[in-house]
Amino acid sequence: MSVAGFAGDTVERMSYLGLGVSMLAVAPEFLMPFAGFLAHQGNLHLLGVIIAGSLGGTLGSTILYLIARRVGEQRVRRFFQRRGRFLLLRESDLDVVLGVFERHGEWLVLVGRFVPTVRSLVSLPAGLLPMPFPRFLLFTLAGTTLWCAALSVGGYLLGVQWRVLEKWLGFYGTTAVSLVVLAVAGFTLYRLKEFVYEQR
Repeated sequence: MSVAGFAGDTVERMSYLGLGVSMLAVAPEFLMPFAGFLAHQGNLHLLGVIIAGSLGGTLGSTILYLIARRVGEQRVRRFFQRRGRFLLLRESDLDVVLGVFERHGEWLVLVGRFVPTVRSLVSLPAGLLPMPFPRFLLFTLAGTTLWCAALSVGGYLLGVQWRVLEKWLGFYGTTAVSLVVLAVAGFTLYRLKEFVYEQR
């Protein structure tokens, strides 16, 4: 059984608690449409689904934020200075990321909740800055709630046809992850070219 399938069974057995806990490890694109369908069937209440999913997703993002905050910018900076070259990273790369986050962090945290993979990554620089926790929590909860509401309402309205969403969300998720992978690959090739040029 897949992780998503196990999580779906957990939601059916444990109701709102199962949904909230599952959101710590499973993407909302897999869970929330199904939970919306369960609300359509009368097994759960739609508002309860949105609240449970939003709280679970927010908690997962907050854990990553707190880990990054605990590690701290200075430790990460020392790592970049000592070991960054083995990962083709420079301390200036960290400065760029933190600089962008310092200027646009709230919107990146908010919009990032709608994008697979990105939703987890944005919590890390937010914790390293660190972005003030109340502000991080507010924008994380807002973005997570909006996305969970959209997905669960979609499942609720489609009813027994809720799986129609799986095709489109699967395409959306694959596209988003592919773009992230391409961006990483492009950066890696660019940095390799730089390092080779510097060795001449």
